Amino acid sequence: MTAVITTKRPNYITGRTEISKRLNLRLVNLFLGSLIFLIGGYYLVNINDLTVKGFALRELKSETTLLAGENLDSEVKVMNLQSYGNLNEKVKKLNMVAVGEVEYLTVNQTTLARK
Repeated sequence: MTAVITTKRPNYITGRTEISKRLNLRLVNLFLGSLIFLIGGYYLVNINDLTVKGFALRELKSETTLLAGENLDSEVKVMNLQSYGNLNEKVKKLNMVAVGEVEYLTVNQTTLARK
């Protein structure tokens, strides 16, 4: 079925038949309706995809914020464990003897080995 309708009309003045072509509006309307339907479906699929990605992005951002807070807490714990006061408390719990005066050995000989 074509979109153009061809009609033949006789021209009584010239004696010839005239051929007139016009569009079949039913086919044009069907084509336009199908095109609008397909574009609308494509639009809905894209909007749905963007919405799903937006929710996933929001979820990832909240997870990032949560992990950043946990990271700060962990850094504070590490700094507390590495602090000088905390290390001194741990050394006291080991019951080690405190270092007094240190004596160093002195060697009077200038040569250590001879041949």
